Amino acid sequence: MKHYDYIEWLLYKNKMLTKEKQDVMEQHLYNCNTCMEIFLSLVDEKEEGITEEIIPEDFTTKVIKNISKVKQNNKPKIKQVKKAFNYQFGYYAAVASVTIILTFGGFYANLVDAVPRISASIKVTENHKNTVSDFSKSIVDSTSSFLLSIENSNINNRRINNER
Repeated sequence: MKHYDYIEWLLYKNKMLTKEKQDVMEQHLYNCNTCMEIFLSLVDEKEEGITEEIIPEDFTTKVIKNISKVKQNNKPKIKQVKKAFNYQFGYYAAVASVTIILTFGGFYANLVDAVPRISASIKVTENHKNTVSDFSKSIVDSTSSFLLSIENSNINNRRINNER
C-alpha cells in the first residue's frame, strides 16, 4: 500500500489536486490509519468550527441510544478467548512482517530524511513559558550554589587548619 506524505495531504486538503487523485487519496484514507493521522493533524480550528455547524448538538445522545439497542452477542467466553489469542498472534505476525518489509525497503531511512523537512514547515505561532523547565533550572541552580558553598566552606576550614 502506498502512503502519502504530509505535503500531499496538505494539497489534498486545499483541493489543489485533480479530481481523480483526490478520489484515490480519499479511498486510501478509509483503509490507512497512518495517513488518516497525518490528514487529521492538518485539521485546524477553522474546520472544527465548520463541523459544529453541520453536526447537531444531540448527535452523541442519538448515537448512544442506537448503540444500546444493538443486541449483544452471547457466545461462550472460551471461544472468545481462543479467537482473541489467534487474532493477537496474527496481528503481531503481520506487524512484524510489515516492519521487516519497511526496513528492507528503506522506508525508515526515507523517514529520517522527511522529518526535518516536515518540522521545518511547522510554524510556531505562540511562545509559551516552559514552567517545568524553569522550575528544573531553578532547582539545579540552587543545588549547584549549595554544593559550591559547602565546597568553599571545606576549603576555608582546611586553610584555617593549615595556618595553625
